[in-house]
Amino acid sequence: SGATLVPGLIDMHGHLNSGTAPSWEFAFPDPEANLRSYLYAGVTSVLDPGDSSAEAFERRRRVAEGDLVGPRIYSAGTLITCSDGHPVALVREFAPGWISWYVESQIATQVESDAEVDEAVDALAANGADVVKVAVDRIPLDAPRIPKERIAAIVERARSHDLRVVAHIGDTQDALDTADAGVSLWVHGVYKDRIPDDQVAKLAGFGIPMIATIEVFDRYARAGDGPIVPSRIERETVPGSVLTSFYPIPDDFDLGSFGAWLEALQAERGVLAENTMRLRRAGVTILAGSDTQSGVFPGAGLHRELGQLVKAGFAPAEAIRAATLDAAVFLADDQPPEFGAVRVGLRADLLLVEGDPTQDVARLQDLREVFVDGIAIEREGIGGGT
Repeated sequence: SGATLVPGLIDMHGHLNSGTAPSWEFAFPDPEANLRSYLYAGVTSVLDPGDSSAEAFERRRRVAEGDLVGPRIYSAGTLITCSDGHPVALVREFAPGWISWYVESQIATQVESDAEVDEAVDALAANGADVVKVAVDRIPLDAPRIPKERIAAIVERARSHDLRVVAHIGDTQDALDTADAGVSLWVHGVYKDRIPDDQVAKLAGFGIPMIATIEVFDRYARAGDGPIVPSRIERETVPGSVLTSFYPIPDDFDLGSFGAWLEALQAERGVLAENTMRLRRAGVTILAGSDTQSGVFPGAGLHRELGQLVKAGFAPAEAIRAATLDAAVFLADDQPPEFGAVRVGLRADLLLVEGDPTQDVARLQDLREVFVDGIAIEREGIGGGT
C-alpha cells in the first residue's frame, strides 16, 4: 500500500575500486564497501568502465556466483589511453609521491602504436572484458590526447573479439572523432563546449547512446560553494566525517595543472546539461551513470544523477528509464534484456519504494525493499552520516 515497484537501478558509470574521500586525503578504496553501498541504494547492476585492479574480473565472478554480495558487474578492466594521457596525468598530480609511481603504472594501459593496441585489447579479451574503454578527453587541459587513428585501431581490434568500445570524451571534437572511429557508447557527455547547432543532428545520426554524468562535473564545479548538503542515501551510507571533509578546501592544497581544468569547468557550468537535452531532443539515447569517485559516492551518486537529469528537463519517469530499461538494452548488446523492467519472465531485480517516483524521482531514495534476482537484501544503514 502506498508504494511503487520499480526495476533495480543500473549505474552505467560506476567504479567499484574507487575511493571517495577528498583528493587531499588520499585513501585506499574499499571495493566490498562500495558493493554494499550500491545495493543499499537500490543499484542492482553496475557497468565499471575502468577497473585496473588485479581483482576486477575475479570480483565480477565472485558476485555472479554468490560468493560476494553486490550488484551484477559489467567490467571494462583497465582502460586504454596514450602515453601520459588521462587518467595518468591526473594521478601524477594527486597521488602521494610514495605510491604515485605505482598507481601511475597501473591506472591505465598507455599505447603508442597499433602493435601495443593489439596487445592491450587482446589481454582484455582474454580476461573476459565486457567492453573496452578508451580515454580521449584531456584532463588536465595540457594532457596528451590519443589520436583518432589509434582510436579506430582499438575499435577494429575489439571488434575482432566481438567487443564494443566505449569512449571517455570531453568536447565536441572528441565526440565526432570517436563516432567516426566506430565507438559504441560515449561514457561522458560533452561538457567543455556548447555543441554547435549544426553538429547536434550529425552526432545524433551516429546512433550512439551517451552517459551524461552531469553530477560528477557539477560536483567539481561547486566544490568551493560550501559544505555538502547530504541526500538521504548519503546520510545513510557515508560517514559524517567524510561528508564534512570536503569543505573548506585546505589553503595548502595545490591543484597544480588541474586548476586550469577546474576553472574552465566552472566557466562552462551548465553547458553539459544543455548539451544533454539538445542531443536527447535530436534522438540520442541518454543513459544514467554517476562516475563514482572523490565526492561522488557509490549508489548515492546515481540518485543525484537522476535528479540532475530531471533538473535538465527529463520527466522523472524518463530519468528512471535512463537508469533501467534503456541501460539494460545497451548491456544486452542486441539481445533481449533480462532485466531493467518489471515484467513476467525477466530477472527479479526490483525495488519497492514509498510513494510514486514517476512524480518525484527523489522518492527512489525512500526504499522499503531491494531484490536481486528475487532475493531480498537485508538493508542496514552503513554510513552513520548526519
